[in-house]
Amino acid sequence: MNETQKAAWKYCVVGNIVKTHIDANGVLRYGTVAYSGGTRVYLCGKYWSSDEETIDVIGLSRRGRQHCVNETPVELIENVRLSRTYKPAILALMNTPEFQDCWWNNTPEDRAEAEAFVAEWKTRFEQKEGGET
Repeated sequence: MNETQKAAWKYCVVGNIVKTHIDANGVLRYGTVAYSGGTRVYLCGKYWSSDEETIDVIGLSRRGRQHCVNETPVELIENVRLSRTYKPAILALMNTPEFQDCWWNNTPEDRAEAEAFVAEWKTRFEQKEGGET
């Protein structure tokens, strides 16, 4: 595989921003400040620690309709799963020097790491959601 083919896609962990939530003041909020509810976000989880309360994500901004990188509280992300991305705008953000090492590539080892991340996420966060219902 040559370098162009390698850069054509990457494994990634994606999730969605929750549509609604109640904030600390008891106010009903739709999505987050940066993202609308239901927005697909790409989680920057390669070096993320499970004791952190926020995670860096790439998603389509609520304002300007361009992709941006923001820290997002983990409790506002749902439906986390493994995927591939082929979108040039997302790959361009992933390949910037600031974030280049924070993303999985398209090797079998990276796929296994991403699957492990998804399993850890589901164990930690989806059990909480199930217990609250």
